Amino acid sequence: MSKSESRALLLDNDHLDISTSDLEKDGFSSGYDSALEVSDTETSQLEKPQQTYLTCDHQTCDSESEDEATEVMSYKSTSALCEHLKYIVSMPELCDVTFLVGPTKVPVHGVKAILGTRSRVLYQLILNQQHKKNAERSAFKKLRKSHSKSQVVIEVNKYEPEDFRMLMQFVHCGTVDIGVQNVAGLLCGAYQFGLDDLRSACWDFVRRSLDNFHGEDNAHALMASAFRYNQHKSTRKLVSKINKSLLEMDHKIKETTQNISNVSTKTTKLSTTV
Repeated sequence: MSKSESRALLLDNDHLDISTSDLEKDGFSSGYDSALEVSDTETSQLEKPQQTYLTCDHQTCDSESEDEATEVMSYKSTSALCEHLKYIVSMPELCDVTFLVGPTKVPVHGVKAILGTRSRVLYQLILNQQHKKNAERSAFKKLRKSHSKSQVVIEVNKYEPEDFRMLMQFVHCGTVDIGVQNVAGLLCGAYQFGLDDLRSACWDFVRRSLDNFHGEDNAHALMASAFRYNQHKSTRKLVSKINKSLLEMDHKIKETTQNISNVSTKTTKLSTTV
């Protein structure tokens, strides 16, 4: 194909530092063939390119932006998402992290991406375990690719299997049922893995349990739950809270008994006087 150059000025006051031939020498191309010559009329049109601007009245723009803002609707459907996440955690084939909990090594499964996002402590724990596994594999020269390479196995010794499973459910789904039997384990996990929202929920449950009508019975049940986690430092706060509540209950009982005794004594004196 023949080649021709046009020496017409594209813009009146602009200077092009690099010519077309220089660009082609450097390996750059405009993407268009220059076989056709440019006429004078076309050159005059190129000299003054037309630029169009979108204009809008301030009142019109403001009214349009307000209309758009009122038409926005936020919709959330978290219940179905939680159920799906619970299903994923219950399927080992869909998970890439396995916790072996307790002396019997009960497997509790999780998803690495969710665990690392929800807790910085869990992220570091998983990362350290991966580095350890890679170092062991390199030492024994087992570099074959397999499914187990992406699977992370972590041993957890200081938790009850069911309590740790409920803890992992909260990490993945954001929901958990707190009771007097598992609140100690959930509270310890909240402190250890930096789950501030779960920690606040556990303390709120403890306060409500101790302040209701069955406070004394709940206190003894909470104490039994706390004794199963006496190796955790955070359990000391729970035991201190329960002991303080029991002392207050005992003090109230003594005051009530004393008041009843005083009332009966006054009644006896009145009857004797009459």
